[in-house]
Amino acid sequence: MNLGRFSLCFIVAGCLCAQPPKPQTQHEFEAYVQSAEARMDARKAVPVASGQKAVQTIEANGPNPHKLSGGQLYDWIGTVFIPGASLEKLVRMLQDYDHRATYFPETIASSKLLCRDGNRFRYTMQLKEPATIDVESDVLWDPVNDHRCHCRSYSLKTAEVGKDHGYLRELYSYWWFAEVDKGVSVQAETITLSDEFGGMTRALGSMLMGINPEKSLKHSLSSMRESVLKPGLEIPAPPQGTPACGQASSR
Repeated sequence: MNLGRFSLCFIVAGCLCAQPPKPQTQHEFEAYVQSAEARMDARKAVPVASGQKAVQTIEANGPNPHKLSGGQLYDWIGTVFIPGASLEKLVRMLQDYDHRATYFPETIASSKLLCRDGNRFRYTMQLKEPATIDVESDVLWDPVNDHRCHCRSYSLKTAEVGKDHGYLRELYSYWWFAEVDKGVSVQAETITLSDEFGGMTRALGSMLMGINPEKSLKHSLSSMRESVLKPGLEIPAPPQGTPACGQASSR
């Protein structure tokens, strides 16, 4: 199934002044992403889970981290089945960018919608892990039909608050949603880039600082399920008068 090209974006108020990846590192990262997206686009269908109970899995896509020149790439795939949920409600919740911190309290500290053009969004987001990090991205949703929806996210800039450890340089994510008889099946793939760390630093960081894309994806899927099923959940209507986003990301 060709998912098309589209992007999710998080944007942060203020200056994003982190050191960019080295050109060779960025080149190798983009080459990996291009290959990964070709693999995704070549799939005829995404596995759909269903049943009576919530099921969640996380698995590595190849060796993690993938070694790059001057950097480390992580590629994780996660799935969750949300029994009793509807696709319409889940998408409305996920597109409520002003309140992402409410829906994802473990991973997001704050967020704000900046602009919208139809199914394309831009918003600010401050991550809690692997450190306090501001991320700027472009957002586009691709509704296939009443029962399926796709989404891709490309970060444009990242900036760690305080000392720059190089924990996160790029954050790309890909989401597939399918409504079945008894709920919604979600599959996500996240591809992240960090600076090059030694094995000891990576191990200590994972335990002490949360340098762990696997954990972040797991928390995101768990929070998504818990939030959309929360009794009495009220999702605000989209804000009025939101400005247009202008030119899309070059991706």
